[in-house]
Amino acid sequence: MRTYYYNPETPYRVNPDLHLLFWGREECAPGHAVGPMVRDIYVIHFIHNGSGIVQVGKHTISLEAGQAFLIYPDVLTFYKADMQSPWVYTWLAFSGEQVEPILARTRLTPEQPVFPMDIKIMPDMYNQLTLVSDKEPGSDLKVKALMYEFLSVLTETVPLSVPASSSPNRRDTYIVQGMEYIHAHYHEQVSIEQLASFVRLDRKYFSAIFKESVGMTPQQYLLQYRMNKACELLRKGQFNVGEVAQSVGYSDALLFSRMFKKIIGTAPKHYRQQTRHSDINP
Repeated sequence: MRTYYYNPETPYRVNPDLHLLFWGREECAPGHAVGPMVRDIYVIHFIHNGSGIVQVGKHTISLEAGQAFLIYPDVLTFYKADMQSPWVYTWLAFSGEQVEPILARTRLTPEQPVFPMDIKIMPDMYNQLTLVSDKEPGSDLKVKALMYEFLSVLTETVPLSVPASSSPNRRDTYIVQGMEYIHAHYHEQVSIEQLASFVRLDRKYFSAIFKESVGMTPQQYLLQYRMNKACELLRKGQFNVGEVAQSVGYSDALLFSRMFKKIIGTAPKHYRQQTRHSDINP
């Protein structure tokens, strides 16, 4: 299953500082492979589930959920999903004159393009880009802001020089696992007990470290994620409110509508009408 979006914005000049080209998501079939091929843009893949390999030159690197890899322009690259546990990844492609100097501030190279996802930005980049990439005024600025925020976090996640005292934070692994569980099961009844059991932590301890790292409780994150998904479905205009409610984990459409208005600021029906009107009258 694959979804794909293009950025409708036209760059304001031939060589912009930073420009998002397209993004998407794919649940790969076992052994699904791409390449070897060369691109003329930068492409980043975020791995949410499963595993696979990436080959760059003579280097073969195994990757799993919670990691990401960067494809550089003019570098021959091959990547393949695992046969037993094929990966699910999202990606974004971009270009711009500022990309190379920004990446020079990280320890990433064409031969070593793999890095760990952070907690707050990278796991949800696909959803955030999809949420703001409509035809509302200022959406182009929101997309640019997300891209710059992502690159800023990237320089913090894999800085060019690493302090000797730094070490991998095991807590981050637990939190990413919890977030990915929510991403995979948001349409079901999800409890904090299930999340804590999944990452094998005490419920209170998991809630505390999640809020400290993400800035919201697991329940709040689940609610926000569900509403983001609901926005995506409503913008398509193919489903009624009850169908959208069921799709994001609510058997009660009235409860869904109340929660949607609380988080998004408008009723689901009004949101769908506004986005459809925006599509008709850009």
